Amino acid sequence: MIMLDGVYVANVTPFGPGPDYAVQVESYLAHVRWLSAMGVDGIVPFGTNGEGPSVTAAEKQSVLAEVLDAGLPLSVLPTVAEANLPATVAMLEHLNGLEVPAVLVLPPYYFKPAQSEGLRLFYERVLEVSRHPVVVYHIPKYAVPVPVGLVTALDVWGVKDSGGQADYAAVVHAAGKGVLLGTEDDYPGRLPTATAVISALANIVPEQVRELHDCVRAGDEPRAAQLSAGLQEIRAITKEHASPAVLKALAQARHAAFMGTVRPPLVPLPADYDAAATLRRMGVDSPG
Repeated sequence: MIMLDGVYVANVTPFGPGPDYAVQVESYLAHVRWLSAMGVDGIVPFGTNGEGPSVTAAEKQSVLAEVLDAGLPLSVLPTVAEANLPATVAMLEHLNGLEVPAVLVLPPYYFKPAQSEGLRLFYERVLEVSRHPVVVYHIPKYAVPVPVGLVTALDVWGVKDSGGQADYAAVVHAAGKGVLLGTEDDYPGRLPTATAVISALANIVPEQVRELHDCVRAGDEPRAAQLSAGLQEIRAITKEHASPAVLKALAQARHAAFMGTVRPPLVPLPADYDAAATLRRMGVDSPG
């Protein structure tokens, strides 16, 4: 099995102002460089917090080329979040030409609920096409849920579990497959059945997510509990406004690189939003 371990960031995508809301590639790279300097192991471009469904395939391919050409000491795990099977296949065929450790694949997300048989047919085609190991993306809040029995039956690397069910990750782990935790809930309790975390909060506090991960792995339960409680407070503050807009504002306040806005139908933060003051509420220094 390939190694996907440590701390990955569900990194945000900076967009310029309307009416075009163009992807700001230099800002994207600046953010990724900062994340690398802060000690994360990898990034997961164009997932939920990266507004993947709002980004065209051509834009994703261009940005991925720039990130990989930058030669940073980061693992890049691309998200494939297309609305249909042909577009998924086309993206996978493009990714086959890139040196990435695996691909994170979301099933087409419009037709809910989806039957398990239809999901099986979808992922079997994905497995035929991809030369990279496949990670199933399970995020039932926003997309089609993938039954745990299907994940364990398919010849996939494992799953990104963003569902929050108590035993989902444990069942996948017990079947000998990998698990990437997709939420920041209870890292001390859930990391024993996971190989890595994919964190949205690591866009703004990568050093805290890194330390929490390492404390759990080292068995430092008191410090892990303290860090986990602090991370939950930060998470609650970010939920006061729409994410990923708030993640971009707070990341920009930390490292001073322009992080832009969101693409419609998402809406930007209020004009009077004070990112520096929010960081102070979180007990986070600005700049980092």
